[in-house]
Amino acid sequence: MPLNSFGVHLSSASVDRGDGSDPRASARDILSLLRVPAGVRDATAAWDDREEAVLAIPVTDDGRVLTLSEADTIESALTASELKAAFEEKGLTLWLDVDVDVDVDTDVDADEAIGFDPVEELVEDLIDDSVEVGDDESEDAGADPELFAAAAVQVFAFSHRGPAVARMLATARRMTVDHRESGDWSLQQFETSEPTGDWSTSKAELPVIELNRADAAAWFEVTVGNGGPVPFWTDAERDTLPVLDIATIRVPETVEIYRRLLTEGDGSRDELLEIAAAVRLDVDAAHRALIPEALGGVIGAEARERAFLAAFGVAPDLIDAAFGGAAAGAPRRFLPVGWRTALRETAIAGAGEFTPLTRRERPFARLGDALRRRPVVGLALSFAEFAAGVWITSRGRGAGRTFGVLLVIDALIDAAITITRIRRSRR
Repeated sequence: MPLNSFGVHLSSASVDRGDGSDPRASARDILSLLRVPAGVRDATAAWDDREEAVLAIPVTDDGRVLTLSEADTIESALTASELKAAFEEKGLTLWLDVDVDVDVDTDVDADEAIGFDPVEELVEDLIDDSVEVGDDESEDAGADPELFAAAAVQVFAFSHRGPAVARMLATARRMTVDHRESGDWSLQQFETSEPTGDWSTSKAELPVIELNRADAAAWFEVTVGNGGPVPFWTDAERDTLPVLDIATIRVPETVEIYRRLLTEGDGSRDELLEIAAAVRLDVDAAHRALIPEALGGVIGAEARERAFLAAFGVAPDLIDAAFGGAAAGAPRRFLPVGWRTALRETAIAGAGEFTPLTRRERPFARLGDALRRRPVVGLALSFAEFAAGVWITSRGRGAGRTFGVLLVIDALIDAAITITRIRRSRR
């Protein structure tokens, strides 16, 4: 049969043994005997009293499991029920999302053949048992709110955002934010339990690539627009091993399908391609940081995280800083202050802090930076603006008079800001 004559997806199936012992070796033997082009996740990790192992099993759209024939071609003759039975014979329980094999050639209604979802029924039973008429829902009123509080996560946010965003983040989230810059990239480091990837003032500041660390886990969230952050787990497939020896498969097309199932079956490459349509990204390099090490992926947890960041073109010294490496100069530290103070400090700092780092060389941004560095010139321009505003106000009418008043107000604000800059520069 043609290799592309059916749809297939990679299903995550759990397997466990009644006594709680490690089922991975037995599961791999079963799948190998049936010649299922599957994978075992966390294949070499210590068992550590886990209750179940996770398998990556290719399943067709009509609920059958892919296998290889004696000639190494793809077949779909094995049913999910038959695969489960093979596991039961070895004292294992396979939890596959295809509960019942539906024969598409019969007239039996699919819903009737499948019956009910045991997980859904269990959830409904739990809800019915926990919420009964006359129950006092106030019993949970005295529960400790800290039990339900989200754990704080260390965040290393790479983007083209300027220090103004760091100041606003510190104020809004009541946290300390360290800000570093290198070229047109910045690194903002903080600890929070709330999402922050959508804190950007323009598309020029994107992408926002957040490396999150909590306990022993680490993951990325990438924001490139209004669609929200896209998560990537660089360790998720790191220790996935193929059940069959790919090197012994004689049909090149079958080898390609098997490799793509285990490297692209989670949909991560498709998500990377969508991101690459919006921002600069080396899709192949980023994907190598996500696929199994045994199938050509980057080796090592830290190396995978570094490679993922480098695929976006992040400055190498900022990547080093996120991993505790030496960085040139101390970061700017922003402490949580009131909004009045934050807005005042932002105004004094100037529009340059709001300007995306990729646009700092544009004429307007360079002019603003020059005035900030030469406050005397800025003060002279404010006086000139004030004089022009007074002249227009005294001679204009209607809209002209309003424009003159606005010029006077703007000149006074600019003069106050410039005087503050001069005073601070003399300290």
